Amino acid sequence: MYLYFDARQKPTIAVASMELGSGEVVIPRSRDGHYYVRGAINGYPVDFMVDTGAGTISISHEIARNARLPRGIPANFVTANGTVMGEIVAGQTIEAGGIVVEGLSVGIGIHGDIALLGQNFLRRVEVVQSNDKMVLRVKVK
Repeated sequence: MYLYFDARQKPTIAVASMELGSGEVVIPRSRDGHYYVRGAINGYPVDFMVDTGAGTISISHEIARNARLPRGIPANFVTANGTVMGEIVAGQTIEAGGIVVEGLSVGIGIHGDIALLGQNFLRRVEVVQSNDKMVLRVKVK
């Protein structure tokens, strides 16, 4: 019984990718109400939860180690579960569903297998949410 319900509770990770030339990614809402998209940090595959309340992209120490991120500057992060000690690494390349943004800071110190796609990425794209879908669209300059 546990395995059945556990499988039902796991979020659906959208393997969203841009249609050629469209400049946008459509992410369906997961069963848990959040939006998840497959992406990468410096080419290392990562599953992101889109978190409009997070200021920066945030990952665990394990993801940082696997992505071979360098040591960062010590920092404190305020999370829903309290303050977490961690570090910030600047100048990273982040890809979400085919949209690539370079030169972003990444916060290291949260727990879990899912990274948070925060505002430092989301401010660089248009974000539209409606009808159980989220669309990330490359901003036209």
